[in-house]
Amino acid sequence: MPRETRSGTVLRTAAALFATKGFAAASVSQLARRAGLSKPGIYYHIRDKEELLFTICVNAMTGLLEVVRAGVAASDDPAVQLRGLMKAHTTYHWRHPDTLATLFGQMGCLSPERRRPVVALEREYLDLVRGIIREGQRRGVFRRVEPTVAAFSLFAMLNTIDGWYDPRGRIGRDDLVGELERVYLGGLVEPTRKRRPRAAAPS
Repeated sequence: MPRETRSGTVLRTAAALFATKGFAAASVSQLARRAGLSKPGIYYHIRDKEELLFTICVNAMTGLLEVVRAGVAASDDPAVQLRGLMKAHTTYHWRHPDTLATLFGQMGCLSPERRRPVVALEREYLDLVRGIIREGQRRGVFRRVEPTVAAFSLFAMLNTIDGWYDPRGRIGRDDLVGELERVYLGGLVEPTRKRRPRAAAPS
């Protein structure tokens, strides 16, 4: 594994600080102490605290898009694509929990100018998921649900895992991904067989 750069240490430490304390409550002095640097050493890598938050958010969305696109590219089957996307998203979450917690919880602290590029990346992810759902509907694989609602429902499920899931519990991470797939796709995939009518009870 390559050695972490000084700027990488600053970003990683800042993500952990923002995720736990919040962007507004975190100070550059606290960041410097946690990173083992002086305040001038921090400012060597950033112009201001907001630039640090902006970089974390952009890197988080760029990295997330990269892995989910790779997960989707493995198949042209819409259901398989969504499974690959869900696995890639959750795997990225396990590896970068503080980064995603900062993205989803603190992005609103960015100025409108700095928020726009991050929102544009989020829109790319939204369009990717909606495109998969629409293609599945076109093929008759998915039910006729509103793609935007279905996409945001998926994001709501994936982006809040850290708020309720305990990896020390009886459900392992791989098993959790499988359960999420069943819950989500079970409500989206069109059943291949019609249910037989229930037989009347004998009188």
